[in-house]
Amino acid sequence: MLCLRSLATSRTFISRAYATAASPRALVLLEHKNGAIESGSLSALTAAQQLGGTVTGLILGAPDHLPTVLESARKYVRSSFKLTLLHFAGALH
Repeated sequence: MLCLRSLATSRTFISRAYATAASPRALVLLEHKNGAIESGSLSALTAAQQLGGTVTGLILGAPDHLPTVLESARKYVRSSFKLTLLHFAGALH
């Protein structure tokens, strides 16, 4: 004689909560050559702006190139964008 048993299974559902920042933050290094911002940097800048948080742009270069790059960067950014300029006097070794 076969004995059939009903199997009672209980399923426990685990919910996970993830910590999220109040708003996303991004730091974008804006690479340039002879005063023109590289296309890869512009793509990264666009993606960072689409996150909707604070975007900080970092521009490195010689003092004579920075004003041109700064004006180019301002064309592509919204008003909440922060630009940080760092210049160096000599070549990096």
